Amino acid sequence: MQHRIRNKFTELANHDAAAGIIMLLFTVIALAYMNSPYAVDYRDWLNTKAGLVFGSFELIKPLILWINDGIITIFFFSIGLELKHEFMEGELANKKNIILPAAAALGGMLTPALIFTLLNFSDPYAMRGWAIPTATDAAFSVAILLLLGRRVPSSLKIFLLSLAIFDDVGAIVVIAIFYTSQLSMAAFAGAGCAIVLLALMNFFHVTRKSIYCILGVFLWFTILKSGVHATLAGIITAFFIPLHDHEGRPLVHDIYNKLKGWIAIFILPLFVLANAGLDLQSIDMSMLTSTVSLGIILGLFLGKQLGVFFFSLACIKIGLAPMPKGATYRQLYGVCILTGIGFTMSMFIDGLAYWGSPIFSYADSLAILLGSLISGVVGWIFLRFFAGKAAPTALEPAPESTHSAAQA
Repeated sequence: MQHRIRNKFTELANHDAAAGIIMLLFTVIALAYMNSPYAVDYRDWLNTKAGLVFGSFELIKPLILWINDGIITIFFFSIGLELKHEFMEGELANKKNIILPAAAALGGMLTPALIFTLLNFSDPYAMRGWAIPTATDAAFSVAILLLLGRRVPSSLKIFLLSLAIFDDVGAIVVIAIFYTSQLSMAAFAGAGCAIVLLALMNFFHVTRKSIYCILGVFLWFTILKSGVHATLAGIITAFFIPLHDHEGRPLVHDIYNKLKGWIAIFILPLFVLANAGLDLQSIDMSMLTSTVSLGIILGLFLGKQLGVFFFSLACIKIGLAPMPKGATYRQLYGVCILTGIGFTMSMFIDGLAYWGSPIFSYADSLAILLGSLISGVVGWIFLRFFAGKAAPTALEPAPESTHSAAQA
């Protein structure tokens, strides 16, 4: 009986829609907790100091920073594993499959950023949030597609997952370039040494997971101290892990599959629980009409769908890429609406842009929730009632996806 329950739990955790559904549940819990008589306990929990002390060395941070700088690095590590697998052996190993989702992701980043910029270009501080509406949360988007079943062709599910991968790449580049503090060259030197060791291990095809874990933790610490966001350590470490072990077994894919359940049921829900708790009673609702909030909402809902759709349409019409098999333009547009679900990655970038500042009365976080909610609801309604039925080819089962629950 216990074995059967464990199998059912593992099956649920590895289901593509699981992370989206669980995160939605924890979003509701966080909002309810923060707007209840226990809100003080919630804040105290987030601000609890924890860390390491070794002689004169101390690494002490509030719990929320351990979550946002530390635990979430495992999620970025899984993204790195996925990127490596997809580009080396997966759908994106074929260059013909790259053009459409890459162009769509580019449009889905440029257009929301343009909308936000047009509304906020006169305020340098507000402009720090230009990247907030550029992210797509693949977990929620895929969960909605799976709820629609055969109404959406399998090719569009693959398109959305591939787009989310390029969206993740874009988010990583944006974080590395635009959201770094003053750099420490000494810490950078330490990070460089760790990267060299990781490269040597990859070159000599070392497959000992524990060694990569130790070097990954050291790299995380040095990047944390360098001023670059520490989550990049997860991406970098993942890139240097060999695709296969000495017996030809898929090492990267195996590690990813073992992490997938933990990310779905623990890491992402914990991140949501720590970051989605908005005190709705203290939010100045007039701030929802501020240029920052409007930039986020309009960027997510309008910018994402228009950018993704028209860049995709241009590729198809010019002949650079074929239309996803069995899909109609209406179905493609419905999926483009779903890319406006930013949520986790948008929340993450929002924290980097406006950390510790109450200037927007947390209306920026509420704007992310609203923009994502509107995109999800409108996308589902459009695909359910206005996009028509999928072509017969869509009845073929979709290939198993390796994508985790992102995109910010």
